[in-house]
Amino acid sequence: MALLSEIRGGKEDLALDVEELRRKLGPVKVGLIDLWIREVNGPLDDLLRRHTPEGCLLLDIGCSRGDPDLPSLHRARLSVGADLDLLGLRANTIDSACLLAPMGRLPFPDNTFDVVVCKWVLEHLEHPAEDLAEICRVLRPGGALVALTPNAYSLFTLISRVLSHRLKQLLKGRMFGGHEEDTFRTWYRANARTELLRLSRNAGLREAHYELLPGMFTFFIFSGPLARLVRRLELIQARIPGLRGACTYILAAWQKPGVGEMP
Repeated sequence: MALLSEIRGGKEDLALDVEELRRKLGPVKVGLIDLWIREVNGPLDDLLRRHTPEGCLLLDIGCSRGDPDLPSLHRARLSVGADLDLLGLRANTIDSACLLAPMGRLPFPDNTFDVVVCKWVLEHLEHPAEDLAEICRVLRPGGALVALTPNAYSLFTLISRVLSHRLKQLLKGRMFGGHEEDTFRTWYRANARTELLRLSRNAGLREAHYELLPGMFTFFIFSGPLARLVRRLELIQARIPGLRGACTYILAAWQKPGVGEMP
């Protein structure tokens, strides 16, 4: 478990990395990614803002290089990023401080944070019951966990399950300019509502928000017309009750009961 000062000592210039990445991807891919940011990241930031009072303490689990498209992170007086990706933490200019630590063994006292955010984290939990219990431990009474994660019943997840980890690393690098070291193995053990209800209840959390979002079209940005077609089909799918349950992403929030409240 690395100290905050050790991580911060190797900070890279993330702003330059973003501009270089946009140049490499080109205007068509960048435009599609910006559309995804509005339609998926936007609802995530809106939900996070509702659970992030000004001046609070926030824990950003799985933060890696930080997310410049989550402005609500800046509402916190202190946002602490935690991850196992050391190179990503060194490049993180978004969170106030960073820590190299596993989710299941967070080095914080009980009742420390007002909100915990997990973007692209729940799908990587091999032991979700223990990890969610640890989040509940470090949350203050009345605090919230906000998460965005793939839906277990989506086409995206079905395809992801059959791809090798090495192939996912290569695809992430070629399609999005991602880094191999921050592409972790997926388990999808906390990616369906029934499982999330059971796991969160056992951890001491109660559901405060749950919705499904489309957004798989970004995985087809190698072809602008194909990506736009997939997006149109997804928007139609999201309006059909029988098909809505297979939308690509889960956006959800859970709260820790306040003092004197029943679980």
